[in-house]
Amino acid sequence: MNKLTAVSAQPTLDTTLTLALAAASQAAYAYYSGGPSVPPQGYTQVAGWTGWDAILSTGSEEKYGLVFQSQTDSGTFIFAFRGTDSDLDAWEDVHFLTTDFQPTSGSISPTPRVASGFYGIYDGKGGSMTQSMRQQLFALLAKYRPTQLYVTGHSLGAALSQLFSLDVAISQPMPALNINFASPMVGTDSWQSAYQATIPAANSIRVYNYWDYVPSLPPDAFGYRTVGEGFLTSFYVQGEWFPHELSRHSIVNLTTVLANALPLNPQQWNGTFPDYVEPSWTMLSTPPPTTAPVRWVEKMREHMAYERALRHPAPAAELAPA
Repeated sequence: MNKLTAVSAQPTLDTTLTLALAAASQAAYAYYSGGPSVPPQGYTQVAGWTGWDAILSTGSEEKYGLVFQSQTDSGTFIFAFRGTDSDLDAWEDVHFLTTDFQPTSGSISPTPRVASGFYGIYDGKGGSMTQSMRQQLFALLAKYRPTQLYVTGHSLGAALSQLFSLDVAISQPMPALNINFASPMVGTDSWQSAYQATIPAANSIRVYNYWDYVPSLPPDAFGYRTVGEGFLTSFYVQGEWFPHELSRHSIVNLTTVLANALPLNPQQWNGTFPDYVEPSWTMLSTPPPTTAPVRWVEKMREHMAYERALRHPAPAAELAPA
């Protein structure tokens, strides 16, 4: 699958489930920051897990996710991963160089190559931790024995959710669906091949904003690829020329758009709403452009190169025609 395929027919999302997963992703942020975490409607928070966030030669154990159990079906669970407190700080931990993905049990071919930063959070441990995030997650699966598993996350959490989904599909197959939000790309060609050979596209859906830069990370030169089906929204700060990336990337703003769009047919919404990041700004939601998704990070590089050229022009001799 080419990363720049044109916008085509989108999957139809279940309104209640998708909004529940978005609410679970927001609750995972609250869990991390120490605030009250509000469970999705119809669910009860039953557990949480941590991960190791490495920083140079040191690091810290941090809260990374929550488990919610359905109040009407005791076998249905949501596993929700958080991003970072300020969203884009996640990229300090990404490390775009790749490493091998190894499932908890079993094997997969080709061996997926994934971002070492994401995989380090998923598989690493330090300090007083006795279990890695991966080990905690599979211990929770063993404890609760889901008959239906929903996996979700936003930003960095979306990337971690996809690592977990592939691990479950190989190591402990069960009925599972991943709907994640504003995810960066997790791995390269081998990751895409292994993921798509194991998980049907309809069972892994990326929900994102056309104008958000994060889903176009890592940069093209690193050869990363998307997985699953994509569901596009489109929103930005009305009347502003600057990207305001945090507003475009916000899980709260994305949830607002989804709450208005998903009950419609087609599931797209024209409308305005206050920006969660800066309430004095107005967000504008429109149907996504019909052009191919843009590699925004590459456009940023082009812009920076242009700025450098203006600040440090080449000598006249280099600019003269041959």
